[in-house]
Formats: sequence, structure tokens, C-alpha cells
Amino acid sequence: LLKCLYFTSLRLVILLSGLLVVNHGKPMSPFPWNKMRLPDTAKPQHYDLLIHPNLTSLTFTGAVEILLEVERDTRALILHSKRLHVSRALLLASRRPLDLQVSVFEPHEQIALFSDALTFARGSHVVRLEFSANLSDSFHGFYKGTYTTSSGEVRMLASTQFEATHARAAFPCFDEPEFKANFTIRIQRESRHISISNMPKSRTVELSNGLLEDQFDTTVKMSTYLVAFIICDFHSISKKSQHGVEISVYTVPEKISQAEYALNTAITLLDFYDDYFDIPYPLPKHDLAAIPDFQSGAMENWGLSTYREAGLLFDPEKSSSSDKQGITKVIAHELAHQWFGNLVTMQWWNDLWLNEGFAKFMEFVSVDITHAELQVGDYFMEKCFTAMSVDSLSSSHPISTPVENPAEISEMFDDVSYQKGACILNMLRDFLSPEAFKYGIILYLKKHSYQNTVNSDLWESLTNICTSGLDSGRLKLDGFCSKNTAETPTSKWFMEDGVDVQAIMDTWTLQEGFPLITVEVKGREVTLKQERFLKGAESSKSSQGRVLWQVPLTYITSHSRTVQRFLLKSERDVLYLPEEVEWVKFNVDLRGFYIVHYESGGWDALIKQLQQDHTVFSSNDRASLIHDIFQLVSIEKVLLDKALNLSVYLSRESEIMPVTQGFGELVPLYKLMEKRDMEELENQMKGHLVKLFQRLIDSQSWSDEGSVSKRVLRNYLLLFACIRRYPSCVSTATDLFQKWKESDGKMWLPADVSLVVFTEGARTDEGWDFLLEKYVKSVSPSEKSLIKAALSYSPLAHKLEWLLEKSIDGQILRTQDLPSLVISVSKNPKGYKLAWEFLKANWGKLVKKFDLGSSAISRMVVGVTDQYSTREMLEEVQFFFGSLTQEQGSGLRSIQQALEKVQENIRWMDKNVPPLKVWLDTHGS
Repeated sequence: LLKCLYFTSLRLVILLSGLLVVNHGKPMSPFPWNKMRLPDTAKPQHYDLLIHPNLTSLTFTGAVEILLEVERDTRALILHSKRLHVSRALLLASRRPLDLQVSVFEPHEQIALFSDALTFARGSHVVRLEFSANLSDSFHGFYKGTYTTSSGEVRMLASTQFEATHARAAFPCFDEPEFKANFTIRIQRESRHISISNMPKSRTVELSNGLLEDQFDTTVKMSTYLVAFIICDFHSISKKSQHGVEISVYTVPEKISQAEYALNTAITLLDFYDDYFDIPYPLPKHDLAAIPDFQSGAMENWGLSTYREAGLLFDPEKSSSSDKQGITKVIAHELAHQWFGNLVTMQWWNDLWLNEGFAKFMEFVSVDITHAELQVGDYFMEKCFTAMSVDSLSSSHPISTPVENPAEISEMFDDVSYQKGACILNMLRDFLSPEAFKYGIILYLKKHSYQNTVNSDLWESLTNICTSGLDSGRLKLDGFCSKNTAETPTSKWFMEDGVDVQAIMDTWTLQEGFPLITVEVKGREVTLKQERFLKGAESSKSSQGRVLWQVPLTYITSHSRTVQRFLLKSERDVLYLPEEVEWVKFNVDLRGFYIVHYESGGWDALIKQLQQDHTVFSSNDRASLIHDIFQLVSIEKVLLDKALNLSVYLSRESEIMPVTQGFGELVPLYKLMEKRDMEELENQMKGHLVKLFQRLIDSQSWSDEGSVSKRVLRNYLLLFACIRRYPSCVSTATDLFQKWKESDGKMWLPADVSLVVFTEGARTDEGWDFLLEKYVKSVSPSEKSLIKAALSYSPLAHKLEWLLEKSIDGQILRTQDLPSLVISVSKNPKGYKLAWEFLKANWGKLVKKFDLGSSAISRMVVGVTDQYSTREMLEEVQFFFGSLTQEQGSGLRSIQQALEKVQENIRWMDKNVPPLKVWLDTHGS
């Protein structure tokens, strides 16, 4: 019966767990391997892969020949396969092929190849597997996609997204990062399509059945998750980089005019990395493809990186300055991966941060140099604050943490791996010096090219710069390690003092959380104390145990702006200033990943300085003071009054990071009130914020003028002002929307204020419907993103409900945009209940579409609930997630984070609403 079911239809999915026999002969029972990780008895050397997708039946067939090196004799070969029907398996022996039996163990997504007639002896073997499957309905594996032309024609394509564990859904393989191999790929297609893959196409052969077969050059040695192929009808534009690499951008034909910026940016950045890392990009080409249906932000497949359309395509008329920033950074991120991740790969997913933390860090380093006008350095600290908000919860995890199954691996793609990883690298770079850090990572990349690494490999390279023999080739150490030159403090460390990088960094990667540094100044004596910064009921010291970090501290004083350094290794220590000072400011420009508390009048002195002359501190220092004091309120180290007193200086602030950080700390206060019946206090708080930023709001022009940061800030301020119904803002936005509507959307709007204008228009049924019509017709991903956001900001509850319903079927709004849409609606006071009901009602569909443990699911779980502030809401959230089974996601870390955040909100409100009311009454208009 099982055989009949299997062969009845490729589109029939058999959902059975346990052992299935899908070939002739008896099963190997029990399944010969009981671990989630593959055994190391056999290692792949080369894959010869043939794939034939049928974009009419939405199925695919394939064959793969795998050259294996068997390390020791074994009865069975274990590899990965997921929802593939393996119709035949052969051992290609020297005399004649030998049929192999196939046993499937679905819970581990593994198959066993075996024959009663043989043992696989130590040495080289080639196995051939023939297989078929449906193109996936999800956004991973080998999946189908569509786009609609301006004439209304729906066109199909098929593309891949294999990271982390989905190559096994496209072809049987050893789907773990350590099993690197070379791949020779062939794609069969119809003449109306093209195919692209990791390597250049060597030739196209016409087959007897009328199909074409594209044959691609063999790849370099790489992990399975980096394999990629796309079958589509895209157009492309191309140029050569300075180092001779052919760069191309692929997109649907009607959007090819928006590909120019990405092409030029990719050339600039690939050349930068080639020089910076002193390692030539090893492939002859690199393609960047904009995929219409793409759930991830982007993917670094070697030689063929893939992107959302909004992450790659730039429309000079309609894309904003923040769009340009975002596109540049995402290209920088994926191209950094060509070295960090592709050339040198983490051994296992527990060290994912070696890929993602580095790529996130390098996107800022590279863009700051190659595109200085984008001012990306202004936004790095925001990533650290984001990471801290997750890492301050007891549900956090160490940067390097054990994971086994696919859901656990997916959950590693979070703010700890990306943002915290980047922030601790930035801290280490500052501590060692940019020069020493650069030499160390070049040594790491050169030493481990085409290999896999663990944390300690990186620390070793950063410690052993001067004994590495690196002073050769294009790179010269320029006397860095020479005793004949004037020693810098950093070179002295490496030559004499022996900085133990691993001892320092293990405290940041192998334990969760981050330190709270308490500073007390008495005369010239500065007493320092460290403990974990932990929110919630379990934050008492007795429940934490003793957790210590080696903390590279930096500080300035009221008497000296020269940055001083101190490595805090113990729970307590003392440093001495050369003279008595009015104030000390630690964590200069947020170079370290820690929060600072100033005792014994320390905060009062800093607040006084901000009120007298805030420009004494850098904009980053001002933003970090705002961040730290409000975070300290949440753990009851500082009273709310003091934090609010500090924020008063913001009425004279004009820089983007302190202003947005001020909003980031103050806006959530009234968002929490929206969830309770506190309209009077809520409106009082909203009025206070408008008054606080009124001078800055009034100074904004409705234009695209000024630096990138000023333009991004303009959008932020005007959007806030209009949502808060500030009369002059509402009047201008209403007038602009009316004129734009009367022109049928043809009138040019300044890109940086378009969102403000659209949001005002979406307040009425007529305006909302007009915006939706323009959304459907627009071929600009940037414009579509702005309109989608504006539609979700509308106060019209019936429209918000319609929007959510339509996003699940992907007909009008693409399903890939659903997570951000649900979160956006949840922040809307008219939509937060709708978003929660939608999440509950569609949980099963969402988990199937986006994958258990994916960042999309995690973001929705936390994003929809993180402003809830009542016990009734907490009980509702607990009840729903508590009713899920393990298979439905009950054990997800994001659920624990969501519950912690709601509990924290309740505690905050219970403690701080009375003093907030008193403060607002005292400081009111």
C-alpha cells in the first residue's frame, strides 16, 4: 500500500514518522543511526548534480552522483534527505552498478543506503541517487515563486534557499557545514527560461526532448547550504570589477532599470573586501538576484547571492535615503560572507556568530569607508541596544550555544548571533586597535581558507599576529611587530605583554548576558563593580550565581576628552584619576557591550552637564546615557524621575541617535498605557513628547535636502508629529496627499517624506483604497514598502483586518511581507487585538509557511506581544502558547522571551505609573 501511495502522485505527501522503505528489499531495522548529527564514517568530496524543475506541474526530478571517501568500514551510508522520493540508489562500482536499498528516518531527515551483499570498505566510492519531489510551497528548499507583469500575466520561477538545513529538501546530501565538497551542477529547462547557479555556465546543450541543459563549472570546495540555482526569465546587467570579477544583477524584466545602483555598489564593495582581506575573491563571477518571493533579507550563496527586491533594487525617483542605506548595507553584508562564512565556515551551527556576527560587523566597517556619505556609523550602536534588550532576559543564550535539531538551529539566527556578535567584535577591535584586529582576521582567513573553524581558531589568530609569518604578499605589517620602530601601545601588547584574547572573549561568547558596571567616584578614587544586567523577578544576585566578564572599559572625564582604558577582570576593582573631576563618563561612544550605573551623585553630575552644554559629549555618548538610565529604571537602580529629568535636555537636541533613542525610551511608555484604560495619562504623555520635540519638528522642511542622517531623522519626526495630530504637520501632509491623489499618483513627492504623506492619506476609506490601488500597480519595491507601511498605520480597523486576511493568501500582498505587516498592525492602537487574534487563528499556517524556529516566527511572537501590559493579556498569551504541542513550537525560545517581556511591562507599570503622573503634572504645559 505504501508503494502504491508513493507512486500514485508526486504531489501526495506521506506524513509518517519512523522507518519507511522506499526501495526494493527489506528495511534495515532498526535504522542504523540514532543521532541527529551525521556520523563521520563517510565524507563527500564531489557532487555531480542534475536538476530538472517543471514549472507547469510544479515538481522536479533529479539525480546526484556523490564521490565519497569512506574513513572506516561501514554497513550503511547515512546522509540527509527531506520529503524527496528516492526512486533508485546505486553504487557505481568499477564492473557494474549495484542496486542499494534505501531506508528513510523522517524524524531526523536522514536516509540509509545499504545492501545485504556488501560492506562499504575504507576508500573512495561513488553512489548515484535518482529522486523527485514537489517544488516547495514555503520559502526554503527548492521552492516555487511567481510575479505578475504590468499586463497582468502571472509568471513562474523556481529558486533555492538552503541555509540552514534545507539543501536536503532539494537533493540527497551530507547537509552539515563541515562536509565541504565541490559541486558540478546541470539544470534542465525550457527555452523560455534561463538558469543561473553558483558558477559561470560552461555550455548549454539541446536535448532530444526539446529541453535545454545548462552545464556549470565546478565550484570551489564549499558547504551544502551555499549551493544555489534559479530557473526564471529574469534580465540582467553586468560589469567587471577592478579585480576582473564579472558582477551581474538579475531581476524581473520590468524592474531591470532599478538594478544600476546595486551593480555599482557590489563592484565597489567586492573590490574593497578583496583588498581589505588581502585574499582575492576566488570565483570568476558574482551574481546578485532580486527574488520576488523571498522571506529572508538576503542569502550569501557563493557566487549567487539572493535578495528581496526591496533589499536590492533602487529607484532614484522613489527610493528614500534610508532605502539606499539599507540596500548598501545588505549587499555589504552578503559580500562579506564570501570570506566570512563561505571561504571560512563555522564547524557547526553553535558558532553561527562567526558567520553572522562578522558579516554584520563588516557591513558597517566597509560601508563607512566606501560610502561615507551614508553615515552608517551613526546606526551601529542601535544594533547593540537591540541585542541588549534580548540579552537582558533570562531566556537569552550564549553567543556560542549547543544546538542539534533544525528548529534549534533556526533559532540561532537571532539578535544575539548577529547584533551582539557584531558588537563584541567592535569592542575587541577597539581594544586591540583597528590595525591589530585587521591583521588578526586576515591571518584567520588565510590560515583556515576552505576549512571549518571554532571560536578558539579566531582567538588564536588574533593573539599570534607577530609570529604568524603574515608579513608577505600584498599585505605588509608595516613594522607593527618590529622592535626597531617606535612601539605603539598595541604592538607592545603583542610583543611583550601577551594579551590573552581567548581568556577575554570566552567570557563574552560562552556565557549569556552582559555586565552592568557600577561606578562610584570619591575624590580621585573610582570604585568599579560588575554584575549581570538582568531584568525580571529572577534578577536578584542570589539567583544569578557569580558571573564575571573581562571588560575592556573606556572613559573620559570633565577634565580630559582623551579616552582612557582599563581592563576590568574581577568583580570589584579600583582605578585612580590624576585629579579630582566633576564627572566621569564610561563606555565612550558605546565601544563596549555593557551598561553603566553612576552612584553617589554620578548621574546628577552628568545630567547637569547635559543641561548646561550637551555638546561636550559626542552624539553616541548622549544616546548611550539616555539608553542606560532608562534601562536602569527597569531594574530599579534609578528612579524614573531622574531618567525623565535627563531626557528634558532633548528639547535642545538635533542629532539623530540621541533623538531616536529618546523616542525609543519615551514612546513605549504611552504604548504600554494604550493597553490599559489610562487615556488621560496617555494623552498627557503624548502631549509632553510633542512639546519636548516641538522645536525640532518645526525646523523640518518637506524635502529631500541635507545629509542622509538629517533626511532619515526628518521622516522620523514628521511621521511622529502627524500621527500625534500636530496641526502644521497634518495640514501640510493632507495638502500634499490631496495633490498627489489628484495627479493620479504621478506628482513627484520627496522620497524622504512620502511615508508621512501616505500615512496621512490612509486615514480615510477613500485615501486608503487609492493607496492600495497604487500599491498593486507599482513596480518600485521601495514605493510598495512605504505604501504597505502607511496602510498598516491607518486607524481604520476594518481595513487593518482586511489587510491581514489578504496577506495570508499572498494574492495582493506577498506572504513574505506578512511578518512585518503583522508586527506593524500590532503597534497600531486600533490593530493590536486584531494582530493577536490573527496570530492565534493562523498559527498552524504560519509555522508551515515560515518554518518552526525561523526568525519570521520569532519576530511575530515577540513583536505582537511586547507592548502588552496587563495580567489579563499575560494570561491569554500564556494560555495560547501553553496549549501548543512541541511540534507546534511550544518550546521556542521566542515564546519565553515574549512572556518575560509582558511580565516586565506589568512590573514596570505597577511601579512607575504613579511617579510618572506626578512628574508630568509637575512638568506639564
